[in-house]
Amino acid sequence: MSINKVTYLHQFIPNNMWTSDNNLISRFYFNDTLEVTRFLNTLKIDTTYVVTFEFVYSWLLYEEDSPVILLSKPILITKNSNPEIVAKFIMERITLACESYYLECDMMDKLEGPGVIVKYTEISIF
Repeated sequence: MSINKVTYLHQFIPNNMWTSDNNLISRFYFNDTLEVTRFLNTLKIDTTYVVTFEFVYSWLLYEEDSPVILLSKPILITKNSNPEIVAKFIMERITLACESYYLECDMMDKLEGPGVIVKYTEISIF
């Protein structure tokens, strides 16, 4: 794994077959480097995590059990991952999701949305 680029799970586990019963969840409300840094600081040292990001268009709708958009295939991160690269990756995926699904860009500035649900779990691959 590298701290200079995003590493996908399938690069280490080609068939993407893995299971976990200890999924953790965090929320990003602003999707910026500071928020990613805070998240990375909560992770354990010398531990690898499998992470998925789900785009929430509006927190108000999310509370009503509305659909979310999975932003990418699972990636691997550690406490030492570069927060700027992770934040940039998330924002690029959000932009792509908005363009692909014709979501209104002006919604991005409103208080009730959007955000990202971060689902992560420890994994032993080495």
